Amino acid sequence: MQLRAPSLARAHVSVLWLGPALACACAPASDDPSVTLRSPLRADFSAVSAVLELRCGTLDCHGAPARNLRIFGVYGLRENGLDVSGGSATTELEVDATYDSVVGLEPEVLSRVTAQKGASAARWIVISKGRNLEAHRGGARLTENSPADICLTSWLTGAVDSAACAADSFGPVPLAGEAW
Repeated sequence: MQLRAPSLARAHVSVLWLGPALACACAPASDDPSVTLRSPLRADFSAVSAVLELRCGTLDCHGAPARNLRIFGVYGLRENGLDVSGGSATTELEVDATYDSVVGLEPEVLSRVTAQKGASAARWIVISKGRNLEAHRGGARLTENSPADICLTSWLTGAVDSAACAADSFGPVPLAGEAW
């Protein structure tokens, strides 16, 4: 049996195919690893924050520092260590802190919901847990199409429904079987 050396033409074709593949595989990563995410505007968040404070921001719920979603304000967690729960009114600094916490929870999902003007808002954990569509220790705090739900979901569309937010300004009502 006689072995022949590969032809020069065949070797040349292999290099033509292999060269670009190696060049791509060895190309440096982008110098800018950042990703741009969209979130609803902070400017429109104050009314939404007030609704979240009433429904979710007490010390036994998301108004506690150990929670992944932290809601700051008069009913729970305070930004200034000198303020006490139930004391002075919620500050703009506390609204800012709540905004940062809310938009920091599943930011990729929130970005998609925001980009789609609130379509399929229940994909975002704040809505799905608030409506008790997935396990939530606090139960359903947002009934679908209630003023609080409309307030929050309208913020995701980029046009806060101030009337819905104001209609919920007295906070939640007791759940079936609960008494306050």
